[in-house]
Amino acid sequence: MSHVFLTGFMGAGKSTVGALVAERLGRPFLDLDAVIGEREGASVADIFSARGETGFREAEHAALVALVERGPSVVATGGGAVLREDNQALLRRHGTVVYLAVSPEEAMARLGDAGDRPLLAGEGLAAARSILDSRLALYRATADAVVDTGGRTPAEVAEAVIAALGAGGGEHVVRVGAPDAPDAYDIVSGEGLIDRLGEYARELVSGRSIALVSDTAVWALYGERAAASLRDAGFAVSTHIVPAGELSKSWERAGALLEEFAGAGIDRASAAVALGGGVVGDLTGFCAATYMRGIPVLQVPTTLLAQVDSAIGGKTGVDLAAGKNLAGAFWPPRLVLADTASLQTLPPAEWTNGLVETAKAALLDGGLALADFERDLPSVVGREPHAVASAVRAAAAFKARVVSEDLRESGVRECLNLGHTLGHALERLTGYATLPHGLAVAEGMRFAADLAARAIGAPAETAVVTRRLLEEVGAGEVACRAVLDRHFDRLRPGDVLAAMKADKKSRDGVVRFVLLETPGCWAVEAVEDAILLEELARWVSRPGEGGV
Repeated sequence: MSHVFLTGFMGAGKSTVGALVAERLGRPFLDLDAVIGEREGASVADIFSARGETGFREAEHAALVALVERGPSVVATGGGAVLREDNQALLRRHGTVVYLAVSPEEAMARLGDAGDRPLLAGEGLAAARSILDSRLALYRATADAVVDTGGRTPAEVAEAVIAALGAGGGEHVVRVGAPDAPDAYDIVSGEGLIDRLGEYARELVSGRSIALVSDTAVWALYGERAAASLRDAGFAVSTHIVPAGELSKSWERAGALLEEFAGAGIDRASAAVALGGGVVGDLTGFCAATYMRGIPVLQVPTTLLAQVDSAIGGKTGVDLAAGKNLAGAFWPPRLVLADTASLQTLPPAEWTNGLVETAKAALLDGGLALADFERDLPSVVGREPHAVASAVRAAAAFKARVVSEDLRESGVRECLNLGHTLGHALERLTGYATLPHGLAVAEGMRFAADLAARAIGAPAETAVVTRRLLEEVGAGEVACRAVLDRHFDRLRPGDVLAAMKADKKSRDGVVRFVLLETPGCWAVEAVEDAILLEELARWVSRPGEGGV
């Protein structure tokens, strides 16, 4: 641990608690606002008055850049420090971030008339509510741990912070959806969370029956632990174990699972828990959405792919003969509980599947997120726990932001389909149990990178960056060709185009692609059949350069 950064809304007690934590840890205590005042020779209120909020944020960033170079300290940040992306990156890169949560009402009670708080500007509680609502997602996304300050003394909050730090940073919480929306939910990541599943479920499930769904591989590793945690919390648990692999994500398996729910006495007050990877999550979520017209589902993803992508967003479904995920429903989970310790047991192919999705998220996010991903990638590939946990948080937070803006995939959320248009077609044509999802998406991302140069004039460097990242995560062209070469006869351009048209992303028979212009800048483009057939013909004729 280097620095300890305390973030949170004004009135959360960052300065008071920070001084207590620093004393306990034997470290210096620094208040970022005080550091700004020393550097600028003026108070926060005076800087706001003279330069406005934009000028103050520039001074705040400069002070933070200077501060992180000091020796390990406990730092109380300003309430708006998380508003800038470069500040978020500095906090995550140089220490452990603890978010001190406080309600607007309690904050105002602590602040009194708040005459020295420029942003409240005499509007009091109404302004506090508005500001906190706009920042809440950023506080949670930046934090390594969350400590609730409500009804606690500063000493009690300081003890909670120390406990979170002693646990290696505690749990990381990201909210999906508007804070008070009825279908909003948390993504909680951290180590050892499978053993706390019952504790979380007890807070979210009104009934006392749980249908625990897993596959044969995951059940052998974590099934009994999950079931024991649920039983210890007072639930009657029925277990439902499906064969591992994509073939279990079928209409027939969904029907059998629904019959099992009924036979186990699951009712509308019960819940389903998906313990496993994307197949288990999609299948369980689909059955939960349709059983008795909808019962709650809790996602407990155990693969990297599921923790950073498929368990988040509420998209559920099963495959049909005509295409992947063609039967499905939007059914948000009540919780995503991601135990990052489970990732250490993943076989190499599953690890690569997830790394491709983390690379996709970094490319779509761009900027500092991509820089951080590239910097930490060797450690992530090597499965160093801290680096893996950070990568999971970053990719999950990105998807949470996208999903929160577009719950039903009618706009910005379409960006998450980068690489999936061709990828899903390849999975269908080669057989769902043949080509790993990550390799299929990687090949789709490379194809989309080449197509972007023709369709939207993307610079060549975008394709270079895409190919380099995919190579570094183990999904390079050679790895993909090793599988695809065995299925060359199924990959004629016309057949691939027909498979892409059958995908749910096409509209009126026209194939639509997510294309990157540069990292962080993307577009969804309808591409004419003639152009696609030309590009597919070029793709299949280049065995030495990335086709089959």
